[in-house]
Amino acid sequence: MKRVHFTKGLLIIFPVYIFLSKAVFASYEDALKLFDEKKFQESLKLIAAELDVKKDSDPSSPNYKLRFLAAHNHWKLGNYEPSLLHFKKCMQIRPHSEEPYIDASLMLLSAKKITDAEEIVKRGLEVKKSPMLYYVYGKIAAKNENFWKAKELFEKAISLDPDLYPAYNSLGIVLMKLNKPSEANTAFSAALSLSPNSAEILNNLGYSFMVLRKYDVSIKYFEKALLLSPENDIIKLNLSFAKSKVGK
Repeated sequence: MKRVHFTKGLLIIFPVYIFLSKAVFASYEDALKLFDEKKFQESLKLIAAELDVKKDSDPSSPNYKLRFLAAHNHWKLGNYEPSLLHFKKCMQIRPHSEEPYIDASLMLLSAKKITDAEEIVKRGLEVKKSPMLYYVYGKIAAKNENFWKAKELFEKAISLDPDLYPAYNSLGIVLMKLNKPSEANTAFSAALSLSPNSAEILNNLGYSFMVLRKYDVSIKYFEKALLLSPENDIIKLNLSFAKSKVGK
């Protein structure tokens, strides 16, 4: 069985093994299917019918997984307070798991509750020095325009997980903010090597080449990005600007 970690523009899958009865397993799978179909209210109803709050103290019960999915349903519906409540219950059920801290902080970040997100991340790092938590902490620092701190946090995340491509991409973005386009170019290149079909990373790499005045090279990356995201106006503008600079 797999646990799906949701983020905006990012999907990371972690294996989580939970021993459930066949009936509960089927109910969870049905609720997850409804979530995938964007039927969030229906998914919540199915979870509510299955969830037994008296089992919250049992780490082996289905409650952790059911509450985790409930939290994501509420997140999608913009119900941030009930989402956070379910994540906090998950923290209580499995106090040594970093997963609810990661997703709760991402949810709060998406809700623009920056201070609350930072508090959750710090608590999570007391549980485990997780690369994803350092990554989210870096996102929070960048949101606060503390770009040097964000740089350090993204580098810490990368040191713990060299395959965490979003951290390379975010590192590139803060390096651009710090007026270090050559270093940003290196970070974006690393991100692209790990995620070659990302329109965002292709655009970012093209942009760094454009800032370095390597317009011919930047055009190639913008064109690849546009093939993957043909309606993206930012990529279109970047491509148009790069083309206007060729030969000048």
